[in-house]
Amino acid sequence: MLAAGGGVLLRRLALFLGALTLLLPVRAMAAAPATIASPSAVLVEASTGQVLYAKNPDEQRAPASMTKLMTLHLALRALARHQVALGDPVSVSEHAWRTGGSQIWLEPGETLPFGQLVRAVAIGSANDASVAIAEHLSGSEPAFVAEMNREAKRLGMTRTHYENSNGLDAPGHVTTPRDMARLARVAIRDEGLLALTSQREDRTIRDGKGGHLWLVNTNRLLGRLPGTDGLKTGYTSRAGFCLTATALRGGLRLIAVTMGAATSKARFADVSELVNYGFANYKAVLLAKGGQAIGRLKVLRGTRSDVAAVVQHDVTAVQDRAKGAQPVRLAATLDGPVRAPVHRGQVVGRAEILVAGVKVGEVPLVAGRCVARQTLPGVLRQMLRGVLRT
Repeated sequence: MLAAGGGVLLRRLALFLGALTLLLPVRAMAAAPATIASPSAVLVEASTGQVLYAKNPDEQRAPASMTKLMTLHLALRALARHQVALGDPVSVSEHAWRTGGSQIWLEPGETLPFGQLVRAVAIGSANDASVAIAEHLSGSEPAFVAEMNREAKRLGMTRTHYENSNGLDAPGHVTTPRDMARLARVAIRDEGLLALTSQREDRTIRDGKGGHLWLVNTNRLLGRLPGTDGLKTGYTSRAGFCLTATALRGGLRLIAVTMGAATSKARFADVSELVNYGFANYKAVLLAKGGQAIGRLKVLRGTRSDVAAVVQHDVTAVQDRAKGAQPVRLAATLDGPVRAPVHRGQVVGRAEILVAGVKVGEVPLVAGRCVARQTLPGVLRQMLRGVLRT
């Protein structure tokens, strides 16, 4: 009886081990999402831009309303610089009124507060509101588009070109998933952006008849995919269905971009697959808090002899969970010594993010404070102090 029982146990153990063996290839295959239907996509860690998944990430495609992420970025930057205020009245032009596609039905000559137009773009993806913002900030939409292209170049979006502020199809109006991820990494730091793009609906904007419009956010992942708090959908017949999204879980923020999906359902499924893959396979390691000094560099002819080189924002690296606790560190390279005056926020170096000795990203280092140029009386006082000490 014991022998028979032992044989049964051995057979069960063999079956169990065999099942485990069968599961191992499945787990290996699950390590990278294999069901991304969109023709191009990318998944990155937000603070460093480390690429966790890519499928044709540099393929140029029409971005549709994802274009408005740049429009919002420039609008919020203007607010942060006090070049405009939320309550400033914006006069609607005939050009804005004639803009097709999704809109809030602006009328020529009417005025709306700048803040209402920003909400209309962020939540309702209003094309006419995008044009009104562009004209208010730069005097004309072409002038604003020129600023969009300058900012894209500054951000390293080398395969992006804009022809309008709203994303309607136009020859030469293109971007890539990698470039959209670059823009998203910057835009998530704009004050108020995530609060706007995570808002599922808005009923505060006028409807022209004494009532209010009901704007519904087209990002269906809000409230459904845990941690999702932005950013922007897009669709035109030329672009297909697109989405740039971000999610935060356990200190790790991811940005996923898909372009050219055949259906709206497919783009949401692809981004969900990418985001869940990222959180399942990677974990966050905080390398430095925003404002933390990574090194110091000498200042020539300044009122101070040196200045701290700091990171502007929290810097997070990611570790592959399957590889265990890999060593991570920042390696700083300073552009010193620097000559006074030094301005706070001035780029003074860079820090490479190294995971297991391999560079996975890079962040700028900036001066942590201002250092004025030393004046002649100051030099004389310093010399006198030196003499008195001797």
